[in-house]
Amino acid sequence: EGGERICVLGRNGEGKSTLLKIIAGEQPIDDGERVLAGGTRVARLTQEVPEGTAGSVFEVVADGLGEMGATVKAYHEASQRVIEDHSQQALDKLAYAQQALEAADGWQLEQQAERVISRMQLDPEARFEALSGGMKRRVLLARALASEPDILLLDEPTNHLDMEAIAWLEEFLLAWNGTLIFITHDRRFLKSLATHIVELDRGRATDWPGDYENYLRRRE
Repeated sequence: EGGERICVLGRNGEGKSTLLKIIAGEQPIDDGERVLAGGTRVARLTQEVPEGTAGSVFEVVADGLGEMGATVKAYHEASQRVIEDHSQQALDKLAYAQQALEAADGWQLEQQAERVISRMQLDPEARFEALSGGMKRRVLLARALASEPDILLLDEPTNHLDMEAIAWLEEFLLAWNGTLIFITHDRRFLKSLATHIVELDRGRATDWPGDYENYLRRRE
């Protein structure tokens, strides 16, 4: 349900990440069905940085906006270029990019990308490939959040984040109306967020409504 924050628990190798890939539609299933309501947006933050990810921070985050990402990136690139290049050609390119963004009603998406970059304390013009591993994870988290998905899948989201970033993430997710499904070994993060537990154990998924403390009590 919207607003639920479901934590998937299980030992290493139990299949937690595989389950999230299936929910995201990224991995075929051996049997059964994956049913998704029409128009539902799903975004997933992976544990590892995808190979080949490159470009400015803004470009990487805008890639999370789906089909509109290319239009948003074109406008951002053109607006940055005119800061240094005042030629008519640069101004015409900016005007064209702005018209394309307006025609697609993409201003809100552009602002979403700018907002999440700012709140994650990222430099939009920094090169992604030059960042540390921790900063790359932060950028990828921003990309997952930028599209304002209905279902957000987070696989160890606090890895490589400092305490301030984790606190911001908790605050954001607690106020978020979408559905969160996450995997974490951070017990404090788990206790703060989870409203539901799904436990994977030797090929079985057990559903535990309620928070982590309720799960521990009921399992005992």
